[in-house]
Amino acid sequence: MATTTGDPKALVTEYAEIWNDQEFERFSDTVADSFTFTSPTSGTIRGRENVEAYARDVAAAFPDFEITVHEMLAGENLVMTESTISGTHEGAFDGIPATNETVEIRDMAKFVVEDGKLQDEHTFFDRHEFLGQLGLLEE
Repeated sequence: MATTTGDPKALVTEYAEIWNDQEFERFSDTVADSFTFTSPTSGTIRGRENVEAYARDVAAAFPDFEITVHEMLAGENLVMTESTISGTHEGAFDGIPATNETVEIRDMAKFVVEDGKLQDEHTFFDRHEFLGQLGLLEE
């Protein structure tokens, strides 16, 4: 895909495609060098290269990882998404050995856009639901 022109919705759409296609070297097209990523599983990760390394770890653990964006709202410098994140846990992740369970969780994310690049993503999902779908919680 061609590099976006800094349109906030286009940046977030391309960013999701990068995750889905596992073409993490393309992060430089959409995210700033100082990009910050925060999620319930990762905590806060600072720097594009560190986020890229985390994304590669996610892809190794969930080779069929996919983000499906259902709705996107954008302002001048802010984008909010409602998505589903899914994948099969086939490799170690966050110290958890592969469970071979498939997860499908709802996710909300807030993106900040400045200077034509994504500067920050803060994603919100139910970590308890995630761990439960991996079969790691007692019923």
